[in-house]
Amino acid sequence: MNRVKILFLCFLTAGIIAAQKPLAFTIEGNAKNYKNTFIYLNHKWDEKSFIDSVKVVDGKFKFAGKTPESNMYWLTFTNNPQTQPNIIFYVDAGKTTINMDTDSLQNLNISGGQSQKDYEEYKILMLNFSMKQQEIIAQYNSARSANDMATMQAKQAEFEKLTAGVKEGLKNFIKNHSKSPVSGFIIYSEYANTANFTMKEVEEVLGLLDKSILQTKFGKLAQERLNNMRGTTVGYPATNFTQNSPDGKPIKLSDYKGKVVLVDFWASWCGPCRAENPNVVAAYQKYKSKGFTVLGVSFDQNKEAWLKAVEKDQLTWDQVSDLKGWANEVGRIYNITSIPQNLLIDKDGKILDKNLRGPALEEKLQEIFK
Repeated sequence: MNRVKILFLCFLTAGIIAAQKPLAFTIEGNAKNYKNTFIYLNHKWDEKSFIDSVKVVDGKFKFAGKTPESNMYWLTFTNNPQTQPNIIFYVDAGKTTINMDTDSLQNLNISGGQSQKDYEEYKILMLNFSMKQQEIIAQYNSARSANDMATMQAKQAEFEKLTAGVKEGLKNFIKNHSKSPVSGFIIYSEYANTANFTMKEVEEVLGLLDKSILQTKFGKLAQERLNNMRGTTVGYPATNFTQNSPDGKPIKLSDYKGKVVLVDFWASWCGPCRAENPNVVAAYQKYKSKGFTVLGVSFDQNKEAWLKAVEKDQLTWDQVSDLKGWANEVGRIYNITSIPQNLLIDKDGKILDKNLRGPALEEKLQEIFK
């Protein structure tokens, strides 16, 4: 075997849980259409990429290694893990067989352990939903071209019903496969990675998982994403962050424990933000002696413009920015896609409310400090 980027799976870092016995596996493949070609096996663990390669000899190839748990792998035809096309599958202990003697990588025959069987079942489920969705979309577009409003409305309702069916189908899959690592992957990739699912829905399906799956790679990642969702939701502790002030001093949100703090997302170039600043200044002056403060998070890229706006608008509270504009890391944590926006956080670090502007901010602070 030829090591390509990082040491292969059997040399994983000592950070893997020692008490967990690694699973020995082999991956054997038939690939007569890929003579004298290298095939690359890809895997991620603890956010680190692992790649190994073998050469197809006489239409066959074989990998062998160890993995901490049943997990997702993929094959590519270059040493770039992001290369398309790729072949995604699950590896359990024992043998996995991949028959690549086909005209399409979409029609591969992959046989392995129970996790791979579960993954195939999940793929079929989603493929069936996808085909139905495409059919409805085509019918909707045809009706739109004909200006057939009745059919358009009917297809819209049908699409919404199907979307609800997708949710129910995924939920039932997880319920019926509560001990499968594939269910952890589904929650991580489908539920906790899209705005189509609410935090309550993510909590519900996580509660269906067996405790053993919560300790797997994707089980842990799903829980981490749920915690991130909670950290940006009213009624939950706000996700902590650190960003630098104009003079390079790191400022943490947690530094404001014990105070009511308004995290204000703005920028010097944002007209509505600048128009709102006098209201924030007035609220700050009125309630700062009672334990209220503001932390400005700027979406500026030009430091000079940012500081000039701070001075002109008399923003005398702490300001932070990484000068990345819309790519501001704090903005990404809180999924800020438009400004001005703000979060009002209580003395214990819990989010009280969002997007309080003008009279709404004054009313809320008056209620808190009455």
